[in-house]
Amino acid sequence: MSKILGKNETGYGILIEHDAGYIDLELNPTLVTESTKFKFDPDKPVLVNCILQKWGVKNKNGRIYPKEVLMREVDNYVKNMVENSSAISEADHPDSSVVSLNNVSHLIKKTWWGSGENQNVLFGQIEIITSPAYMRNGIVCMIGDKIVEYLKRGIRLGISSRGIGTLKQVNGDNIVQDDFELICFDLVASPSTPGAYLFPEMTSFNGLGESHVSNKNSINEYDNVLNVLNKFLIK
Repeated sequence: MSKILGKNETGYGILIEHDAGYIDLELNPTLVTESTKFKFDPDKPVLVNCILQKWGVKNKNGRIYPKEVLMREVDNYVKNMVENSSAISEADHPDSSVVSLNNVSHLIKKTWWGSGENQNVLFGQIEIITSPAYMRNGIVCMIGDKIVEYLKRGIRLGISSRGIGTLKQVNGDNIVQDDFELICFDLVASPSTPGAYLFPEMTSFNGLGESHVSNKNSINEYDNVLNVLNKFLIK
């Protein structure tokens, strides 16, 4: 089994990016009917828009994904996995280059690249895989059911990309090499940066059930702290 490469390590192994992505404040319309409660249609899938990855930016693990490498792998991932409804991913990030069916929590439904100053940002839509028993009766049977429960309770979750390939140090930076293969995008409980969350801690709300946003920081891997968010589920 391949070795997981730690922060600032080089060589060949599994690359896990704990700070890969998070929910974007602008992408998700409000689906809140009470100030602190989320509701969803049991007859519709639970869909979440998010940021999955970026190229050309050094992350907290000291790694940079070149544009050509990441875009190529995303294209392959979309063609081979997303378009065939096979882009399943797990909760947590196991020490493996294989996605385990026993731990599947969500499915990547689609991806797209940003434009302008966000042209290096990979956006995506994920479907939380839930059971009929949970959607109809609130009985937790699957990992995806737990994920929705966590989100309903305001627990923060992040996105962690998983792949395998070689890291080479160039001018002090660890550059992901051309042999990189993207495996999946996992949900994680403890991202390595404050901003890499699906759902941040809630504070105060106004009468319409919309959160008060006191500050909007730029999206980046270093100092982004997500503001209070209740706009995370889409119809």
